[in-house]
Amino acid sequence: MKYWDEPVTNNLQGRPLLAALTVCCAIGFLLFGYDQGVMGGLIGGHDFLQTFPALANNSTLLDEIGALFGSIFASVYGERLGRRRAMILGCLFALTGGAIQGGSDGPNALAILIFFRVWTGLGIGVLTSLLPAFHAECSPAKYRGSIVLLDLVACACGLTLSFWLSFATSYIDGGAQWRFPLSFQAVFPLIVLIVVAFLPDSPRWLAQQGRNDEARAVLVRYNGPEEAVAVYAEIETAIAIEREAGVTRWSDAFRPGPQALRYRTFLGMGALFAQQCTGVNVISYYSTEIFTNSVGLSRNLSLILSGVNGINSLCFVILGTFLIDRVGRVRLMWTTAAMQAVMFAVIAGVLADGSPSYGEGVTGACMLFFFFASFSVGWLGPSWLYPSEVTPLATRAIAASLSSASNWIWNFLVVMVSPPAIDSIKGKYYIVFAVLNALLVPMLYFFYPETARLSLEEIDALFADGNVQMRRSPRSPVAGFVAPVAKHVIDSEKAMRGGKREEEQIEKV
Repeated sequence: MKYWDEPVTNNLQGRPLLAALTVCCAIGFLLFGYDQGVMGGLIGGHDFLQTFPALANNSTLLDEIGALFGSIFASVYGERLGRRRAMILGCLFALTGGAIQGGSDGPNALAILIFFRVWTGLGIGVLTSLLPAFHAECSPAKYRGSIVLLDLVACACGLTLSFWLSFATSYIDGGAQWRFPLSFQAVFPLIVLIVVAFLPDSPRWLAQQGRNDEARAVLVRYNGPEEAVAVYAEIETAIAIEREAGVTRWSDAFRPGPQALRYRTFLGMGALFAQQCTGVNVISYYSTEIFTNSVGLSRNLSLILSGVNGINSLCFVILGTFLIDRVGRVRLMWTTAAMQAVMFAVIAGVLADGSPSYGEGVTGACMLFFFFASFSVGWLGPSWLYPSEVTPLATRAIAASLSSASNWIWNFLVVMVSPPAIDSIKGKYYIVFAVLNALLVPMLYFFYPETARLSLEEIDALFADGNVQMRRSPRSPVAGFVAPVAKHVIDSEKAMRGGKREEEQIEKV
């Protein structure tokens, strides 16, 4: 089947091709953002609670379970499938799951909703595991951070859309109040499935599979013939180094050695673990409930504020696209973590007893807005991009999938623990996230090298011979990669010249 194996046409080239890839990846993350927010707006709805009383506190856990298994699936089969086919498969899961959720009805309505929430989560787990790698592998190094961060701008758009759609449908009586928002998410994977028909697979993945002619052709389509030669030389050298090191198995992602594979895998997993430690999903999933129960606002006003907070997040993630390549991924993460520690300390103070005064409630609400702004600038993009950058080509799909699995495991735990914790100790619970954000600062500063403005192959050089170069600025030079690439190109040319001489000698004979 041509659609499954290759694009239906090769006419797209240059910027239009990169734009089409960006649309696919961005809409995939828009689905992710929408799915993260939609249940938070529905769980307090009258008809939803009447239909599914058992899900009052647990509905947001279902897609986390599915996404975790989707990430594990991607870690095992993602490298075999390739980036493009994995995207198609993830969208098929999300399309069918999203469409059927809204139709949950009859005596088995609860079972149908639970199964297809998990099914949709499975697709989202596959997409969040491999889309950042696909996008990063096809983007130019200089602007890779800004381009890939557009995916997270779309994620913020999805979150915002889910808040406002839940607010709009809250005025509807009957099942449409929750059926339409759940079914609407099927639109996004359908768009991706249409656009992906025009996309080739990642040139780096093709080269690693030994499909060198296809890889060169795709690089020419993205970069033009002249730049494609240099980029391919870097890719070929990186693959040769990996093969020389014997990187061939799933378990190699955890193997110590000259490429620091284990260290790099843990860096990627740690970035998304750290993202959960910021406390973002306590706020994003339960913002409406926090405004209602902790701050003391009406449900209607809480829904409006959640929607406004989504717009606030969108504005600041757009700001992040201008900073991520200039300031750097790691510096953005640790500086905003420091600010978030202060914000959560204030939130814990003013909401400590669960019955804040008007002034304390306003202060707490403002801190929630400040937190979303800080997180959107410093964490929403960098934490998802970093795992795909820091890992080598041979283990990138595996490590990116494990990083995504790490995100979903900790996401699940945070979302499971938070409602009873808030009910039990009220606002004092937020002290946990104040402490965790503070601990992230030294962890990021001392253990995470900066990857901004480097090609993926230059990032490999940061870990050459098992020695980590702790690059702290996007403008710091990298030693150790230009020479191997130059040597490889020279050796290739010598081999070609040697071959030509042999042909000439044969002709003379």
